[in-house]
Amino acid sequence: LLVPSVIRKLEKPFEKKRKTCCCSIFIFQKKINTEYNNRVMKHTIRVLFAVVFPFFLCSCSMVSRILSRPSATPTMTITPVITDTPQATLTPTPPPSVGIVNQIYLWEEDFNAILINLQEAYQEISSEEKSEEDIRKEAIDSLINETIFLSAAKDSGFLITKEEIDQRIQNVISATGDINVVKNWQNQYHYSDEGLHRTMERELAAAWMREKIFAEQLAQIKQIHTFQILTTDMETAKKAKEKLDLGLPFIDMAKQYDPLTGGDMDWIARGILVYPELEEALFSLQSGTYTDIIETSNGFHILYAAEISSERKLNSQSLQILQHKVLSSWLQTQREKAEIQIF
Repeated sequence: LLVPSVIRKLEKPFEKKRKTCCCSIFIFQKKINTEYNNRVMKHTIRVLFAVVFPFFLCSCSMVSRILSRPSATPTMTITPVITDTPQATLTPTPPPSVGIVNQIYLWEEDFNAILINLQEAYQEISSEEKSEEDIRKEAIDSLINETIFLSAAKDSGFLITKEEIDQRIQNVISATGDINVVKNWQNQYHYSDEGLHRTMERELAAAWMREKIFAEQLAQIKQIHTFQILTTDMETAKKAKEKLDLGLPFIDMAKQYDPLTGGDMDWIARGILVYPELEEALFSLQSGTYTDIIETSNGFHILYAAEISSERKLNSQSLQILQHKVLSSWLQTQREKAEIQIF
């Protein structure tokens, strides 16, 4: 479900800020008395020609005398107001996309590559027919899931550069001795150079995130070495239970009801059993005790906890099942919280 395909196959604007400062200076002045204006003009001319240099030394007093003369009409001066023009926000042109997940674009090119690969895969499986709509849904779901892993990995500190991805590609070329091995793979699976880099980033991030999840959630899993007595009818199960209650050893009794396996179910980790009622009953036991009779669609069960451990390493089958369950649960939770927009 979530094994990174690329790793298996390869490794096994401008922001131009336009500031327009519109200085709109509005100076409004009412007319002053014509006669007063003439007198001021004559006086000013005399000053300009008679006292050019002293004007600069006594300009303050001169202006003061001019402005202090009585005026029939008061002069109103409006202070210029500088108003900033709102700045335009320039947004980079988004790539051709089919959606956005947690502010990460789902490139149309990547979606098309996944879609074509799925279509070709289903064509090879003649026994399984799938509609075009179902295949498209599977393709978009796959891309969404990969992007959710990428988003979560980045939030958790994952970082890989273009140079690191290029180095991984070069390592594959060096290992195979074939300079065309990557190009051939790209042609076969419909990836451009940029599409290959994006795909590798998503799948490397997914692999990194999976390991983090497993380390956090599968570090110490309770396991019980379990034996079982299974019967097809309640009467037989009751008789077995009566004998157990009298003190007969459970393991010896189990061998009588299942000579082939001796009723040995091996080590069972929490989360493995199909029937919740069996798991609840089993993991409530203390070592050396057994359950009451439990009915399921398979028959009538009595379970026995021979040993209990939280330090024992999971076997490969249990590990696979638990990894799948943990990732499925994690992914469902993340999808419920994610900001997903499909165009």
